[in-house]
Amino acid sequence: MTEAPRSAKIGKYAVEKVLGRGAMGVVYLARDPMIKRLVAIKTVFLPQGLEPQKITEFRERFLREARAAGQMNHPAIVTIYEADDGSSGGPPFIAMEYIQGETWSAKIKRGEKADPGQLFPLVREIASGLAYAHKAGVVHRDIKPANIISTPDGHAKLTDFGIARVPASELTQEGQFLGTPAYMAPEQITGKGVDGRSDLFSLGTVVFEMLVGSKPFPGEDITVVTHKILMEPPEPMPEKLPGMPSEVGCILNKLLAKNPAGRYQSAEQLIEDIDAYLGGSLPPHAGTDAAAEATAISGPLPQPPTAIQPEPRSPFATRGAAADAANVQAEPPQAPPSQRGAPSKRFKWLLPATLAAFGLVLVLGAAGGFLWWWTHRAAPPAVVLPSPESTPQSGSRPATASSEQPPAEQAAESLPPASGAATAAEKQPKPRTPAAKPKPAQASSSPASSIAAPSQTPPAAQARPARLDVTFTAGVLKGEYWLKVDGKTVAHEKIDRKFSLKKGSWSNSASVPPGSHLVSFEIVTDIQDVKTQHEERAEFAPGETRSLQVRLSKLKKELEFKWD
Repeated sequence: MTEAPRSAKIGKYAVEKVLGRGAMGVVYLARDPMIKRLVAIKTVFLPQGLEPQKITEFRERFLREARAAGQMNHPAIVTIYEADDGSSGGPPFIAMEYIQGETWSAKIKRGEKADPGQLFPLVREIASGLAYAHKAGVVHRDIKPANIISTPDGHAKLTDFGIARVPASELTQEGQFLGTPAYMAPEQITGKGVDGRSDLFSLGTVVFEMLVGSKPFPGEDITVVTHKILMEPPEPMPEKLPGMPSEVGCILNKLLAKNPAGRYQSAEQLIEDIDAYLGGSLPPHAGTDAAAEATAISGPLPQPPTAIQPEPRSPFATRGAAADAANVQAEPPQAPPSQRGAPSKRFKWLLPATLAAFGLVLVLGAAGGFLWWWTHRAAPPAVVLPSPESTPQSGSRPATASSEQPPAEQAAESLPPASGAATAAEKQPKPRTPAAKPKPAQASSSPASSIAAPSQTPPAAQARPARLDVTFTAGVLKGEYWLKVDGKTVAHEKIDRKFSLKKGSWSNSASVPPGSHLVSFEIVTDIQDVKTQHEERAEFAPGETRSLQVRLSKLKKELEFKWD
């Protein structure tokens, strides 16, 4: 079947020019004569020599799937206006929304490599459109760079929905191949049933090519390409992309799994992983692959002596020959048989020696405790102030010695008098002031009074409290955090916001006493699966205000403190 000439009409639409050509047909720019609207018309070629029954089946399926696709209305899906099965004599075609922009295939041909931070928001839009289509029971089956258009306003559109599938026995007739084999899922190549997971595999091949600049399963002909898709892992990430985040490799591993059960089970799961990556968190669904990827890069953990089994290499790990050699571990040498039984004899004395050492520790502990009791048993009693009603006797002295007395005299007075000597000196009264009476105010100045009633700092001299201002900045979508000072929670905030590429910011303040304090911050998220804590000790002067900036790193998922 030949394509329509430029000056012809396709259905009611007047053809203006050719937009593109492919193995399945031609895409034209045409105009609706009734409402003067520009449309894109995709014509479908049928292989020559099809039996009449096959042609009838194709036309019925073509219209049925085109109607299903025409009912979809999503910002990331090109709208279908009309479909014709070609029964009137013209080629089967689909009239759809005309989008001004650039296909991703054109970007790849220019050698342009996308940045993950800029590409994945667009991939999220395409995944959102696929989620909408899959819920409606429509599978695209031909996702490739030529069917994704970047619009001038920075969005992505998926086109070519509603292309019916030619029976598997007719796929390769006369070199025709419905769809592009380099982007097909394994089950699609083998003719098994396809579903939404097949579209996700195709989307993974497109993302790989946009990032790397080459296909994950390259080949010179269909046979080589299909064999690699069915039997071989994707091409490894080249070393010229050393800064590629590990989360990107994990997402691609999940998308390009050979078995549909190992892929994302829905486009919604892919969206959740993209949101987590863009928010600086570990993808929740491909996160298990992240640990495997980290192990593949750093080398496996030591294992018991067994047969050497090389670790399977992750297709997206960027390693050199040295790292590959590190992944194979030699079997540890074993001791001779004569030495293996020796430890059992040497350990015969271990139990008695252990018990003896334990007993020695108990004896030393008991001796230390007795020594402490012996040195503290004769501690002087607490000082008791004399009653204000008592009359001073001649020769009597206060219970505590004056600071003006020499130590020898203080020690002599603390001893009881010798028998019979009493105390002729005590019987001789010392001169005193007749009118002198003890006053409460004077008693406060004596040493005894200073012990019983210590001086207090006037309220005007007490230190003013300090202030702590904390600002937390991160791409967290849902979760909560705690701000603690010396282990006590001073601020608790819950986070629940809609998806956004911009980071959020939250602020809290707390009053702290002057001095050294341990400031800690803990964050727990729901969607992005982050749970981390960081603490630092800081000094606070009286009346000082200190500002703390807390950030969550995108790659390491760790908290960072920055004091102003």
